[in-house]
Amino acid sequence: MKLCKFSFLMMSCVMAAAFVAGCSSSDTAEGTIGRAYDPSQPVKLLSFYPDSGKYLEKVILKGTNLGNDPKNIKVYFNTRPAAVVGSTGENVYVLAPRLPGDTCVISVVVGKDSLVYPKTFRYHKSVTVSTIAGNGNKDEVVVGPLEETSIQPYYVCVDKDNNIFCVSRNGGTDKSFAITRIDEERNEMVMLIPPKMIGNVPCADPNTGIITMPTETTPGSFVSMNPMEFWAPRIREMKFPEGYPIPQYGYKHCMVVNPTDSAIYTRYYYGDIVKVHARSYELSPIYKTPLGDSYGLTFNPLHPNILYISFWDNAGDLANSICTVDVTDPERTFRRVSSSNTSGGHRDGKLENAQFLRPAQIFCDKDGNIYVADSGNHCIRRITPDNMVETVLGMPGTAGWKDGTKEDALFNQPRGIGISQDGTVYVADFGNARIRKLTIN
Repeated sequence: MKLCKFSFLMMSCVMAAAFVAGCSSSDTAEGTIGRAYDPSQPVKLLSFYPDSGKYLEKVILKGTNLGNDPKNIKVYFNTRPAAVVGSTGENVYVLAPRLPGDTCVISVVVGKDSLVYPKTFRYHKSVTVSTIAGNGNKDEVVVGPLEETSIQPYYVCVDKDNNIFCVSRNGGTDKSFAITRIDEERNEMVMLIPPKMIGNVPCADPNTGIITMPTETTPGSFVSMNPMEFWAPRIREMKFPEGYPIPQYGYKHCMVVNPTDSAIYTRYYYGDIVKVHARSYELSPIYKTPLGDSYGLTFNPLHPNILYISFWDNAGDLANSICTVDVTDPERTFRRVSSSNTSGGHRDGKLENAQFLRPAQIFCDKDGNIYVADSGNHCIRRITPDNMVETVLGMPGTAGWKDGTKEDALFNQPRGIGISQDGTVYVADFGNARIRKLTIN
């Protein structure tokens, strides 16, 4: 993987150099080629080509007085910044950013000038899925080179360094219970917690990289794994406030870190949503919902402190739903945001009308897209920042195992979702006993 990134970088640099050298220009300063930006003169945008493409598409922007220093030129496809590779003052070479939207307005900022091209750029989006670990064997966790591994994946999370952590459980034997770490670059899966350890949905602290994972041993138990200690598992206990009605059992199925306050949040089967201090482990109650299982919690970076919760089919009036709550004002904000149909189903469109069937783990990327492992529908769904729901991959109601494009891919009870820093989505495909990788361009 490092070799591929290096090769792409070298290719881009060579193409940029050829682009700059091939344009008519005059030397205006030592070490620069082309015409420098003149703040006393207006910036003009003329045209760009091509007018459509995909992620990392090479686009030439034509204009006047754009400047010859790429560091001083900012280009946006809608709101997404594009990499500026080179400029001659009249031609700017950029790379289309990832997932800027289907139809893009290209804007250019140079000095105090900010302008927009009158025509739009059409973005071509493609989604493919591939299998990176697991061979379908559900009875035993086998680590080593990825092509030789077997695993029964339930949940996943991805840290800031793109390590993939997988909770394996519920296979045919005790040997299928374990916590593993996948390193794609090294092509290996290693054991972190040996078989018989039963864990639930893990989360990664975006700053420290510490992994936390709830367990059901006691009402307050969870596991902490610090990368500075090579992820050696540490059993922790929450500190409940005096007089708090502690849940009878430790049925807490998911954890998530709130980027706003760096605290860990979890929810119990009995409805308690609580906040746990990341260092002292002191617990603060937030809100109590009706009882029922929830296997997904996530925060949306576009809406700080809004906690999204996915509810399983045993949650009464909240069954098969996505709900939200502002953790700073829970009493007035808890609500169901998806369809009121409690029996579950499959429907894309506006979130308020969308239907899910046993939605499990959910996770929000840095652009505000929330991915849902819609296990009952055997699909991966996405809630966009404008609250539209779409099926990304999978055929609703059809279980199977098949890699490929949107038209081909099949899943079988996907339960886990994790997203890397570059937006790659990883899926714990429980029914197929495999870890799948979604590449979205």
